[in-house]
Amino acid sequence: MQDIDKTQSFTAQLFVDNKPVALAGKVIQKLLEDPDITEELKRVLEKKLEHSGNLLLSYGEDVTPETFLFAYHDDVYTIKIEGSDGVFKHTASMEGELRNLSVFEGDDPTYFHIINRSGESSKLDDLPDELNKIRLHTGPQRREVHTYAGPPYFPVLTDYPNRGGKLVFFELKIIKRNVSM
Repeated sequence: MQDIDKTQSFTAQLFVDNKPVALAGKVIQKLLEDPDITEELKRVLEKKLEHSGNLLLSYGEDVTPETFLFAYHDDVYTIKIEGSDGVFKHTASMEGELRNLSVFEGDDPTYFHIINRSGESSKLDDLPDELNKIRLHTGPQRREVHTYAGPPYFPVLTDYPNRGGKLVFFELKIIKRNVSM
């Protein structure tokens, strides 16, 4: 990774349709708390929770949002995820066969482009408001992020074009500007 440009880096939270983006485990746990859940759906969600609860990112009502560090370098962003210890050590990734938004611990993270309301690639200087409507494109191919699934299952974020789903418009809530790692 190249040197981070702290003047264009920031911490933020992401929302989809006013629902916080969080670890899928939080979203699944909230779904499991529904008193009207069927036994069949409960078994499916418990299995998902066991296998991918802290590996995927999703969004859902009444969950605590993750805080992300958008680290700017080389005209792209790496999105780091704040851990329970307050350290940003893992990154948000769209790599791998499924291309779902996931937690990554390696050295070759996904690079993201922030796309503003006008459809232009943006950096922090182009986002004057604390709350901004954005889209995300991934990698050099600039794949658009979509969501699929949904109630009664948890929504999945992906840049895999053959999965269908709908284009995601994120609400980006900037917490702190001009931060370094």
